[in-house]
Amino acid sequence: MSVELDRRPGVTPVREARRTRTGRGWEYVILSVAVVIILGPFLIAALTSLRTNADYVSSTSVIPTEFTLSNYVRVFEEIPMGRMILNGLFIAVLGTVGGLAASLVGAFCFAKLRFVGREPLFGVVLFTMLVPSTVTLIPLYTIIRALGLVDTPWALILPLCTGSAFAVFFLRQHLMSVPHEFYEAAALDGCSFPGTIFRVYLPLVRGPLAILAILNFLASWNDLLGPLIYLNTPEEMTPTVGLTYFRGQYTTDFPVMLAGALVVLVPTTIIFLVFNRHIRDGLAISGSLK
Repeated sequence: MSVELDRRPGVTPVREARRTRTGRGWEYVILSVAVVIILGPFLIAALTSLRTNADYVSSTSVIPTEFTLSNYVRVFEEIPMGRMILNGLFIAVLGTVGGLAASLVGAFCFAKLRFVGREPLFGVVLFTMLVPSTVTLIPLYTIIRALGLVDTPWALILPLCTGSAFAVFFLRQHLMSVPHEFYEAAALDGCSFPGTIFRVYLPLVRGPLAILAILNFLASWNDLLGPLIYLNTPEEMTPTVGLTYFRGQYTTDFPVMLAGALVVLVPTTIIFLVFNRHIRDGLAISGSLK
């Protein structure tokens, strides 16, 4: 990386190089502090998950006096955590794919199609972002119960498949930056409406879609209120609800709970690592089209 030297009078190359090294030193210090702040709680949680409950209660030290892996064994023995993780993945993956597909279709209609009332209708979609989710909680539960979907994963998947106002707005802004000639060329080639969306425009916005996929997956994976409302049996529960089973009425076994939290964290970490490259590549393509 080339460094342009300051040509002002009295500023020598040696002094400018020393100033550059000082600036980089402060950057490393700030980054190191940020890493400690971000990774510190995870390190403490990992060390606590390797302690016995007696050691955790009796000692104030972060370092365990006795290391044990029994907490991770108890996570899978005391509750059906493996089944809960599969349930959570099933709900989060299907809900994310369905929600992104619906949001992409809606964003394409608002960005590329011309129809009467497009702008007022888009304003109504944006207005729904101001409506708290608790307002629609009882009406949505009434619909789910009327459909006979209570205590099934579809009670959580179908509402996610309707898309979200934020995703429609986010994708619409990126689709508007794509030249309209893509749509005209697809129409001249006889491409169908779904083909135009998923074969022409979807590859151009895969970066924003990857970002929304991570956000939607995390929102569904970390959801606690939905499973508590719609699901009843432990075999249908998600891992976030499973963590609450380790909380007692009077005492809580925090080492076991933290061990379960780290187990639940593994799928989200894998999802982020998989989509990380797609985010960078997709945003680079989207930026080159502007």
